[in-house]
Amino acid sequence: MEEISEKQLSILKVAERLFADQGFHGTSVRDIAQEADVNIAMISYYFGSKDKLLESIVKYRMKASQKFIQDLLVDNTMKPLDKIYAMIDRFINKMMGEQNFQCIMSREQLNSEKSPVRDLIWELKREMLGLMQPIVTDAQEAGIFHKDIDVVMLMTSLFGTIHQIIPAQKLLRNDPEFRDLDEATFKENLKQRLSIHLKKLFKAILTHEF
Repeated sequence: MEEISEKQLSILKVAERLFADQGFHGTSVRDIAQEADVNIAMISYYFGSKDKLLESIVKYRMKASQKFIQDLLVDNTMKPLDKIYAMIDRFINKMMGEQNFQCIMSREQLNSEKSPVRDLIWELKREMLGLMQPIVTDAQEAGIFHKDIDVVMLMTSLFGTIHQIIPAQKLLRNDPEFRDLDEATFKENLKQRLSIHLKKLFKAILTHEF
């Protein structure tokens, strides 16, 4: 995806919020234009259509993660397990900080109808998995990680666990240990708890150590 302007980014963020709140089909281009304080022609000029606007949101949100993993892969200063830990923290912060996008992703992936956006999501996920896999396989070849590792299931565990904690926040918020915390402290506490859990889980799977 090419670099986008501040105006395009503003439109993307408004559209992302409306698609999450009202659904893709429940949101019109007119709704987006009014919320973003632009005319409909500008949206058409920048993105072409509502479908293309949604595709642009997906590409924008996933592009930075692809770059992050590419940089991890070629970083020779980090140990393989530290790369995995960095990836865990990256996706915890990203997914919990982009909850509107996660809502859209869930809806589109469960869409039973053939959808260019759904196909794009799976294509980008396959690309991301392809980038992640060498982090594990290179360490396996070096004898650092065990050979018997299902990388697809490993990454599914990462994304699935973070994804499930997002709606669980309301339930966890009522636990006595969290009830009196302000919202920012609660979220940081939850991120830390999730980070510790996932790192222990991944270390056990990758090295059979706790």
